Amino acid sequence: MMSQTRPTSDADDAVRVRRRIPVPALRERRDGSGPLLAALSGLDGVLSVSADATKGRVTVDYLLTRTDYGALEQALAAAGLPPARGRWARVRAAWFQNLDLTGRANAAAPEAACCSRPPGRPRITDGR
Repeated sequence: MMSQTRPTSDADDAVRVRRRIPVPALRERRDGSGPLLAALSGLDGVLSVSADATKGRVTVDYLLTRTDYGALEQALAAAGLPPARGRWARVRAAWFQNLDLTGRANAAAPEAACCSRPPGRPRITDGR
């Protein structure tokens, strides 16, 4: 098992995500960990990458405000080790991509209004 890690701050923990990506070709190409680690580590927002050739999967920690699951899949394909493409893998990839985009939107959203009252809506008074 090979891995690479970058230091992070405590503020990044709220948007930090860990994904395990099945890469079947990793089992066949035991020398594939080097280019794979380099390709994923080069992406902006990737904090750590580890590859397990015996299980045929890659574990990636990243900041969802900077990258997403789709970018990880593209980087794997560009490195010559595409992720699994079976029916379940495609459903799972779409689900992870949706989670990442939703998390990114939530991280960028303004702070919630106080007392369950939408901002900009006037308070109703009874005229007293």
